[in-house]
Amino acid sequence: MVSCEAYLSQTVRRKEIDFLVEVVASDPKRLHELICLVEHENQQIGWHAAWCLEKLFEKYPEFFTSQMLDRITGIAIETKREGTRRLMLSILRTAELPVVLPVELINKAFEWILSEVSAIAVKALSIHYLLRVCKREPDLLPELQLCVSQLLDNTDSPGIRSVAKKVMKANILNCK
Repeated sequence: MVSCEAYLSQTVRRKEIDFLVEVVASDPKRLHELICLVEHENQQIGWHAAWCLEKLFEKYPEFFTSQMLDRITGIAIETKREGTRRLMLSILRTAELPVVLPVELINKAFEWILSEVSAIAVKALSIHYLLRVCKREPDLLPELQLCVSQLLDNTDSPGIRSVAKKVMKANILNCK
């Protein structure tokens, strides 16, 4: 039996991540172990676990219970590691929204969009996540549009400018 922690402590490339995805998929009870490893004190193990979790969600989203997605939400909010936050937001961007929307994550996503220290990918994924929230809660749309407008005024990043413009256009067409 492969030890996830030992495996993730090594140099890991996409091939190794894909292997571990299949190991966990063959025994979905191990998914909880992988989620716990995302918060490992060893940053390399934590990041590799987050990467594996993202790839596992892409391939097997049905393995993720609402409780697991709640834990992933908590990790996204609590972590100090931008790379881990990016990977957790990547999962949450496409995961089914919970019945009760996570207000703390919504507030944090708005903060990350406007933060000068947030990674570009975290900002972009936050915008995408909030767009999905706005489709269910259209009253948040003006706030999202204001944040995205401010972001557009204050960024030189072509990636952010592109995603923000696309989202602003999508908001106008899809959320009202």
